[in-house]
Amino acid sequence: MACLFAMTSVMPVQAKKEKKEKKAFEWKMPELSGNADFDKYLLTCDTLYNRINTYRDSVVFYHVVKYPEVDALGDTIYQLKVQDQYGNYRGTGLAAMQYANLALQGTSLLADLVSITAETASATATLPSLGLKALSYGKYVKAGPKIVSMGTSEIKAIMDSVKIQRKQIRAVRQYYKLIEDKENPNAKADAKKILEVQLENVPEVALTEDEKKKAAEQEAADNALAKNSGYNPDDEVDLD
Repeated sequence: MACLFAMTSVMPVQAKKEKKEKKAFEWKMPELSGNADFDKYLLTCDTLYNRINTYRDSVVFYHVVKYPEVDALGDTIYQLKVQDQYGNYRGTGLAAMQYANLALQGTSLLADLVSITAETASATATLPSLGLKALSYGKYVKAGPKIVSMGTSEIKAIMDSVKIQRKQIRAVRQYYKLIEDKENPNAKADAKKILEVQLENVPEVALTEDEKKKAAEQEAADNALAKNSGYNPDDEVDLD
């Protein structure tokens, strides 16, 4: 009986915990109210909510992998590759360009989210003038702060994540500059340091010759795309 009581007393507590779990906020644009000031608020919420979703959906996440090769001197060196979240090998130029774009877009979007705060206060003051419509439109006044909270949290998390990836991309480019430096006898030692410090815990993979060829083709295509877009990672202003 004691065990049965313990189980029945725990179940409601667990149910309460499950209820307390927050669902992801979802915005659905209502019909315009006919009040210019209130409708401006609704349109601002709709625009920013969709911009946040577009920003989130545009992100491609990258990580670095390595595989060993023997160079002309008989030394074992590591070749580094950049993979996207789907396991495809990508070029460093396009990955770096994405970071630059996301950093600028994210900063702009965070600044624009501030506008909802002022418009929420204005919409709240306007609500009584809607008459009976105020009953159905009242819940939308609460949407602004929720969009600000959701957007700020998601955008900052994405920017922090791609910032880490950008540092890895820079380390990859620096690594290859050092191992190709024929004038510097310490270049290989320096490159090893980058691998151990800046690119620590890089997973090791095995690549067939065919996979290496396909990876090289995709890297070339990605880097050409970045270059044709007028972007050069080596000329990039430091956004860290």
